Amino acid sequence: MRQQGVGSRRRRSSIMLNWLRRQTDDLFGRAGAWARVRREHLSREPACIACGRDDELEVHHIQPYHAEPALELEPANLATMCRDCHYSVAHAYDWKSWRPDVRRLAEAIKAAEVKR
Repeated sequence: MRQQGVGSRRRRSSIMLNWLRRQTDDLFGRAGAWARVRREHLSREPACIACGRDDELEVHHIQPYHAEPALELEPANLATMCRDCHYSVAHAYDWKSWRPDVRRLAEAIKAAEVKR
């Protein structure tokens, strides 16, 4: 049996993640333009605003989609976060909560890291 490298596993994982995003976007009635807006946002802000990582990135809605659907595609309502910071910083370890001051909080975290 041929052993697959890390790169091919990552590629399959990325393909599956993109497929899953499309399915959930359709399921929850997300705007058809979300994929484009997300891609454009990540090109403008290509690293996590809290820790600076540039992998496992997610686009966080500062005002969540379920609370403010009209802001879903608004660039000022988006922030790039790695998966870890998205859960810990933006949602305070609880997906049901959110922090409207996430950008200010991320800057404080980044500043504290620089001082170390």
